[in-house]
Amino acid sequence: MNATMKTTTAGILTLIFSQSLAGVSFANGGPFVIKYPGGDPAAKGILARLDPNLKPAREERLRVIKEDLQISFASDGHRLHDTSRPPLVSVSAAYTIENSLDEEIEVDFGFPILRGIYMNPRSMAPRPAVHVRFNGKQSLRTTIISNSAIYGIIRQRAREVIENGIAADPSLEGLVAAVRAGGTIRGRTLNVSNATIGANASLARAVSQDRLLAEPATPVAGPWEGDVEVARTALAAYLTGQMGWSARNAALMVELASLDIGDFQPSSALQTAHHWWLGNGLIARNLGPLKAIGEQKATQLFSQLAGCFDPAAGSAYESIFTAWGGDVRERSVDLTTGEVRPREFSIDAVKAAGGKPRDYNFPPSDPTLYARVDYLDPNANISEAQKASCRSILKNLPVIFTYAPMNLLHYRAIFPAESISTLVVSYKQYAYQDTRTPQTFQVAYVVHPASLWEHFGPINLVVAVPEGVAFRASVPSQKTGIRQLALLKPSRSGGGQQYALFGTHQATLNDKAGELFLAVDAGAWKRAIEQKVRESQRQRHVER
Repeated sequence: MNATMKTTTAGILTLIFSQSLAGVSFANGGPFVIKYPGGDPAAKGILARLDPNLKPAREERLRVIKEDLQISFASDGHRLHDTSRPPLVSVSAAYTIENSLDEEIEVDFGFPILRGIYMNPRSMAPRPAVHVRFNGKQSLRTTIISNSAIYGIIRQRAREVIENGIAADPSLEGLVAAVRAGGTIRGRTLNVSNATIGANASLARAVSQDRLLAEPATPVAGPWEGDVEVARTALAAYLTGQMGWSARNAALMVELASLDIGDFQPSSALQTAHHWWLGNGLIARNLGPLKAIGEQKATQLFSQLAGCFDPAAGSAYESIFTAWGGDVRERSVDLTTGEVRPREFSIDAVKAAGGKPRDYNFPPSDPTLYARVDYLDPNANISEAQKASCRSILKNLPVIFTYAPMNLLHYRAIFPAESISTLVVSYKQYAYQDTRTPQTFQVAYVVHPASLWEHFGPINLVVAVPEGVAFRASVPSQKTGIRQLALLKPSRSGGGQQYALFGTHQATLNDKAGELFLAVDAGAWKRAIEQKVRESQRQRHVER
């Protein structure tokens, strides 16, 4: 038996590229009960081998003796006085791993973190607050494949399916070309004409009087000129008639064909680009005016249409989440009953917040809902015709958006022969909110991949929560002690470190399937933070 598993960069390129095509599933419960791959894990991740299709692979050579999982609910000290922010949760998963073989084992690991990683604002360039350490001292190099990179890969693969599907049908190809001629080509002509004319009034008059230049250089009065509307109508009729598409999907295809999203390049032509396998070269590709509705909605559009050409393409992306987490429904633990139930979040909270993120760390609206509202950037620098297409896309896309914002950590560890090693993954991220009374801040942790190991010992859980803040876990737990920890750390604007008494809650997870959910009372949390902020202000006043 070969005791060494090695994955090359080229292999990672292939596995990410070939398996990241997304599909869209429709929810049955309306906009308030949200289907969400992997159960919305705010602290998702467990040690698991990464196989060539981005799914956790079975491990039979190494033994996980135990996992020590520590989760602490603290505050973002860099924004000390913003008590509206949810807890900044610190997660540390320490694995004790035995290699009983007489030769070393090299393993590539995957560790998915959903809903974003906290960015450390103290860095010259903000860096994700994530670390992987081996045997206490050695820091392992970690590659973070961002959710934006994954979205870019999905769009590229989906567009390839769409373009191949169009090319395979000569009638469809001609109809799409007619729409693109009036949308993309005319739009580019108009842009070049405007850029060339600039503020030169004499040149503008000369162009308007030129027989060949006057018409293409003149903006149309409505969203689209007459010839373009005829072509759009003909394309929609062909899609709903000969191809049997729904009216909504046909409308989406018409609008995509009408927009200039950049020239199509097959994947084979892009794989040589620098950092292609990370997806960085694709983050801004295949967007164009679709930036106005956001990368998530744009990605949903491409995936929806790719599924119309190739139904098999619709399940690959979501199946990755299912393999790691098992349940596609977004869930929470009820603070009162301890029952695991569908997560609730009032969409009014999104609308009240304006639906636009404030900074890279914490948006005023929940990011899982931000992609579900019909948001069109009012300041987007696009034409009225392009805005009309974006509005039509938002109108015809499904309400429920099934992609989880995901960062996939990839790292490699070498386990010496006949040894016991420790591997620690730690990171920070904001908790998510559940608005059912009493409102809570929640963290979820998927333990399902532990079941894919031949031997995976107990998972020892310790949760630290400020005293006086109600806590509930989805597994039986008991309060085992009180310790003093930093609730607020010094901020740039001043204010000393503020300590508080934390209750420690412990549990042992023997079930290696499903998910772990943790909840704290949102009202009590905010009151605890407000009290410490007042103490910090008094301390600063005395020091002056």
